[in-house]
Amino acid sequence: MQFRSVLSLLSLCALYSVSSAAATPPPQVQTYFNIDGATHAAKAQALKGSGYRIISLSSYGTPPDDKYAAVWVKREGSDQVTISGADIDGYRTWMDSWKSKGYAPTHVSASGPADGAVFAAVMERTNVGKWSQQCDITKPGDFHSATNTSGVVKDYSTYGTPNDRRYCLIVHENIGNAMETIFYDTPGPKEFAAIYDSELTKTFWRPKRLFVADDQRITPQFASDWVGEWEAKADLTAEQLDAELKSQEPQNRLYPIHIDGAGTGQDTRFSVIFAETDIPEARKWTVTGKEGDPAMTAKLDTIMETWMKKNGVRQAQVAGAEEGHIVFERGYTWAERNRAPVQPDDVFLLASLSKMFVHAAIDNLIQAGKLKLSTRVYDLLGYKQAKDPRALTTTIDHLLTHKTGFDRSKSGDPGFEFRKASQYFYNNARPATLRDMIEYQLTKSLDSKPGSKYVYANYGSMLLGYVVSNITQQPYLDFLKENILEGLDVRVFETAASKHAVDRIIQDTRFTGLDGSQPDSIANVSNVFGGDGAVKEECDAAFSLAASASTIAKFISKHAVWGTGGRTVGKRQGTLAGARSFAASEKSGLDWVITINTRDFINDGEVDNLRFKLLEPLFVEPNSCFSWLKRLCASG
Repeated sequence: MQFRSVLSLLSLCALYSVSSAAATPPPQVQTYFNIDGATHAAKAQALKGSGYRIISLSSYGTPPDDKYAAVWVKREGSDQVTISGADIDGYRTWMDSWKSKGYAPTHVSASGPADGAVFAAVMERTNVGKWSQQCDITKPGDFHSATNTSGVVKDYSTYGTPNDRRYCLIVHENIGNAMETIFYDTPGPKEFAAIYDSELTKTFWRPKRLFVADDQRITPQFASDWVGEWEAKADLTAEQLDAELKSQEPQNRLYPIHIDGAGTGQDTRFSVIFAETDIPEARKWTVTGKEGDPAMTAKLDTIMETWMKKNGVRQAQVAGAEEGHIVFERGYTWAERNRAPVQPDDVFLLASLSKMFVHAAIDNLIQAGKLKLSTRVYDLLGYKQAKDPRALTTTIDHLLTHKTGFDRSKSGDPGFEFRKASQYFYNNARPATLRDMIEYQLTKSLDSKPGSKYVYANYGSMLLGYVVSNITQQPYLDFLKENILEGLDVRVFETAASKHAVDRIIQDTRFTGLDGSQPDSIANVSNVFGGDGAVKEECDAAFSLAASASTIAKFISKHAVWGTGGRTVGKRQGTLAGARSFAASEKSGLDWVITINTRDFINDGEVDNLRFKLLEPLFVEPNSCFSWLKRLCASG
């Protein structure tokens, strides 16, 4: 079948140059498939009595000839109860009974037509927070949206017929903001393979479950946790599944953590995932770096630990400086062993903190007499025509003050439209450059007169970066290194994932999209690596530089955090797929910075809560007298 040829790439494994995820040898495992309901029920009773726990359950086929597959591991744990072969009413009655006794659902599987399905399930006496469960669903996204991060899908099952599909879903509260994705609508093998490949462009992500339907549709679920080395296979016959299970036994390293089946007779197909462990490795809290006043540093560390654990953030930095001298710099890690502990000199994607460097560069050129705030940008660059003649009146000052005449909420954000520019000029035959993007913008109508309205714009900074290169006749970053940075470690965060194979900081995102740097490709990739539509090498003046929090703290001790000129009181924030950042220069003389390796928090208000309600009081309020600011403390 074409299905198998398409999925031939799905026999994948993930190997890491760290010690095994499993701290102990693999548990004793019992696996079975293609057995009838009575045999499954008997095995379940016997295995539970022998100290085994079920970790994977699947029912498939057409009742009364429904079949079962399951994986059991021998370990201690909270009590589990099981049911199988129940009709919908019996299943609901059983669930309500055990729910009243403090049990929560962990597994569900259904098979057969919608009006005659049978159900199998597991409930466990454990606290999973809030949970919801429902079967006979016609649209799973209406019960739990794939973009709803407040809950995670614990189990999922498709039954019915292609013309009358039904679904069961178990959703648990997403305590700790675990990063997971699920794709309910995968029409066929080609689409599934595309989703599978795209999700694995996100660093350290893995397939968590591959749910199979009777017509061989697969609903894949992915996670960013760590179970060590893993291997996944799909579209297996019973004979092939048996061979795969036996092939792993002699190695005693990987064991099945998920098996799902669908179909009847010779048409039955299976998916299976092997891993070193079925229990994702627990994260470890690590703090590194220079301390300041012990009491205040302890408060800072506690704030960051609580906030990062709540939001599932793995890597972050906080640093502060006075007159360019670092007075504290902390690296925070809440992560598994396959991720590096954050050090103060590790570099993070800065997002829009990158803009302060182009502002400093423009100020340098103005002070050198090579540029004026009133200079008309397009005339300087040699452009004499534009679809909207008003664009030709755009000045350097308009770009610095976000009064470009473009409103990204109406006409799009050029920073993420490189595929559009490539299509316009090259029919997607080659990636668009920054110059291409500038010329593409000149084909558009403005949303307002330049200088008349403030609308935050990435394009203004992109254009300023091009101005710097044009005037100095050298690459923008080279000019920064020679004239602005004074030895500070600031670099471009390159677009291609291959450039980040050994990065210590993993910029985390849930999202994928079409690659801005590969306009001829229809494959989705991580938004960090071009899936947001950006070509980061072309956007270094706007949002794609990388540096440490300490580097930024030193930089803003001499340069305006917002605007141009020398140090001045102010704030700036940055947000981009895989990055969140904030920098502030306070009246006290303290310059402080946060860098975070993601922007996927519980909600959008979490980062403001961290900045303004939790950290700012430490650095701003009169009673926040750090011992390192002894001059200020003494005068107070």
